[in-house]
Amino acid sequence: MRKNHFLPALGGLLLCVVTLAFSIALQQAGYCTYLNSDMSSELILAKQQHDSGSLIDFDWLYSTEIHTLHMNLLYALAFCFTSSYKIARIIGNTLGFVISMSVLYALLRKLRISSGKALAVTALLPFSASALYASNMTIGGYYIVHLPFAYGLFILWNNASERKNRYRFIPLCTLCFLMGFLSVRYVLCFICPLFISGVFRMFDKKDKKTVFPPVTQASVLGFFFCCAGYIAAEIVTPRLFHSGTGSASSFFFNPLDGSLMLETLTSVATDFLKLLGFRGGVPLFSTAGISNILLLSILILAGMMIYHCRFKVISSAERDLLSLASWGFFVNLLCFIFIQGTYLNRYLILAVFYFVPSLPVVLRAEKSSFLRRFFIFLLAAQLGLSGLTLWQETSAQEKENSERAQDALSAGQWLISEGYHAGYGTFWHIRTLEERTDGKLTFTGVVPVETEEGAACTVSLDFIRWLEPDDRSDLNHVPDKTFLLLTKAEETQLSPWLAFSGAKRIYDNQTFTVYGFESSTGFVNAILLARGKMENGSYKEQTLSLSPGGRFRVPTSWREAGSYTLSFSMSGKPDGSTLQIFKGKNFTCFVDAKLEEGENAFTFVLPEDDKYFMILLQAGDTSIDVQDIQLTEK
Repeated sequence: MRKNHFLPALGGLLLCVVTLAFSIALQQAGYCTYLNSDMSSELILAKQQHDSGSLIDFDWLYSTEIHTLHMNLLYALAFCFTSSYKIARIIGNTLGFVISMSVLYALLRKLRISSGKALAVTALLPFSASALYASNMTIGGYYIVHLPFAYGLFILWNNASERKNRYRFIPLCTLCFLMGFLSVRYVLCFICPLFISGVFRMFDKKDKKTVFPPVTQASVLGFFFCCAGYIAAEIVTPRLFHSGTGSASSFFFNPLDGSLMLETLTSVATDFLKLLGFRGGVPLFSTAGISNILLLSILILAGMMIYHCRFKVISSAERDLLSLASWGFFVNLLCFIFIQGTYLNRYLILAVFYFVPSLPVVLRAEKSSFLRRFFIFLLAAQLGLSGLTLWQETSAQEKENSERAQDALSAGQWLISEGYHAGYGTFWHIRTLEERTDGKLTFTGVVPVETEEGAACTVSLDFIRWLEPDDRSDLNHVPDKTFLLLTKAEETQLSPWLAFSGAKRIYDNQTFTVYGFESSTGFVNAILLARGKMENGSYKEQTLSLSPGGRFRVPTSWREAGSYTLSFSMSGKPDGSTLQIFKGKNFTCFVDAKLEEGENAFTFVLPEDDKYFMILLQAGDTSIDVQDIQLTEK
């Protein structure tokens, strides 16, 4: 490296270290403020992978995406050095940013950006100027892993477009296939814009040497292999993994409603400003207010430079990058407007990934050195003020949120001290508590549900089976004592079920209440029986009374494969009273037995997991009383 390049490169490297240090400090300062159960689920999955030594976990209930090559692998690696979930999160996120910065640096050097400038630009990735970026990237880590895919895609696309050897398309096609296989998000956010950019190059006046320029050939081939990867995922992943795969076949178009479309556009514009650090409701001449003024000035200058860039002769690679950045934002915007469920403010982050490497390209194309320097000065000042404001806001919020979260942590610490290790609760409280107790408490997610008319209880619980190990909703998951963690509002909502189940309150503070159960089997049985619908019958004091011809039906529910015994005692004359058990979507009756007075026990086997499992008890010509109904698993 020449001497006149050493100092700028050293300065750029120091800037990268500073922004990485700031992201680490921000993760520490905003841990309670930004942490939520979605984020915690990724750590729980990573810990399971670390403990089992598996690169891919087939026993996890995924959400709308199957995370096979995602942040969970970096978190799992971090668990090799620490047992703390918080430290594992910080290590994994930091490592993810370092990998992303390395790929971005390679992209910028390929564009012949000097080392110092390239390092200065890569320093933007871990830096947070807004709560939107801090919560979803710096701490949540949602899309850190998408950064190297996005930037690596451009590098391979450019290589395939410029090189002349016969194997030039193989790396690009391989990556496109992998991206298509991994997530429909990669397809919509990166591959489709790449395809459109390549097709439009056919009409570029500067590219008239051939009808199909190399960049178009690369785009079409890449898109074809991406589609092949996506089709392969649609065939393979449902057979290997639990839960949804984020399939595009599940998408629906939004109604053509002008006001709704305008509302989405307004939300995108507002969130774009928030992403860059704009804050509303602040005094004009305050740190945040001055930062807002600087941001608006930066956007105006950026617009001017982008306009000037149109008349500047730039390289083919730079032209491709600017085209990809433009189409990337435009395709995402179309999805936000026309496709249901594709817009959350955090999804906007993916739409602007290519804006970062485009920044030095636009600056280099600007003829006015004064305009370039002035823009850089404003950008540095705005980022500094916005980052300072974010730090102050986060620090102030963290104290308040730590106090609010203390009730949950106090409940968790009490449970640990009393020898509890696994329990149940609603999603948005349990995952964060599991992370904050470093996995000393594990939870199964449940949700309150209204039962059918005529059920034994007006409200019951059901398993969510979402972002947790597959076996946590097994009937015998906790053979010894277990618990149910509820907020005060949830306790009020579930009061009929709590009375029905006979659960005892074992802990209480200002925010949370804990109820104890002898085992998960008892807990699950209370869920099943409370949902049972009665016809000509009643349920009082743990006794089910059915009049002649009366029925008690436990509605369809998920049940894991296994060997079971359904037992109960019956008093009264049997006279045609029967038990039927059904499975499968066609409701195949595989147990059909007559009841006897006294003890009854029926053993059966479910060969595979079944979400249509249903029980039907029917009285014959006389009244019967049924007590101590229990479903147990061998």
